[in-house]
Amino acid sequence: MSKFWLAALFLATTRFSAPAVVFWNLDNSANQNDPGSGAPWSSVAKVVNSNNSSLSGSAVYLGSGFLLTANHVTVDATFSRVTFDNTTFFDIDPAFGTYGTQVAAGVDMKVIRLTLNPAGVNAVTLLTSPIEQVAPATVIGWGIGRDPGVPLSSTNVAWGNDATAAKRWGLNEPKFVGTDPYDYLGAIAGASGPGFVPGGLGDAEASVALYDSGSGLFQEITNTWYLIGITTSTEDGGSTDYGIDSATASNRGDADVFARVSSYDTQITALVPEPATVSLLGLAAVTFVLIAARGRR
Repeated sequence: MSKFWLAALFLATTRFSAPAVVFWNLDNSANQNDPGSGAPWSSVAKVVNSNNSSLSGSAVYLGSGFLLTANHVTVDATFSRVTFDNTTFFDIDPAFGTYGTQVAAGVDMKVIRLTLNPAGVNAVTLLTSPIEQVAPATVIGWGIGRDPGVPLSSTNVAWGNDATAAKRWGLNEPKFVGTDPYDYLGAIAGASGPGFVPGGLGDAEASVALYDSGSGLFQEITNTWYLIGITTSTEDGGSTDYGIDSATASNRGDADVFARVSSYDTQITALVPEPATVSLLGLAAVTFVLIAARGRR
């Protein structure tokens, strides 16, 4: 069994989410505010317990009181609230499924419902056609950050503890797709890493970490920001390796894995009354650089 699937199995069987955002050359105080690019910063929440002393993952607001998160994120009588700003809290409805409904069998996504609609929180726009691009995408999550003792620009960045958790945004670009065990997008920290290849994404390039599961991967396509993925796991736990500058069948670096929203939009919308979607019929004539399919290694 590969190290990725071992990590996924561990993460799926504990209360901890799959591997906030860890940067190569920025400390944990960076990118804790709206990036100002149009990415839906305010629409990403975290799942917490009743006194906000612990969290179990992130979630993305779909509208009408519904959120999308990773299926393995713990949502139960203990982790029963969400917050978008760490100030106002909303209760999760235990009657919707049993604290949530899985989007489809075998897919690490579920929908949860709040008892009240959060005023002033905008619904994200789901990507309903597979036109994701090999281009920068923004991940927004509430996970832990880097170990403060690790120097900036280190090849390997160890993760910090729970005290480093915060809402952050970072950049990466999807590199491959796969169908084992579900349709997913992947992004490799080192493959476009600053200092490793031309055209790297700069200091804001990021990898996901503990409690980022359920966070959103967003991409701007023809002037609209879409939710293209839900964070589910990372290939290595405990640190991020920025020293891998290429992706091969046998070594994908520290790949982050995102359940591909466009493959499951029908199942998601079946659970959510009138989620925010935009017709993509007008985009058919536009030529996009699509992510190259990559088989199971």
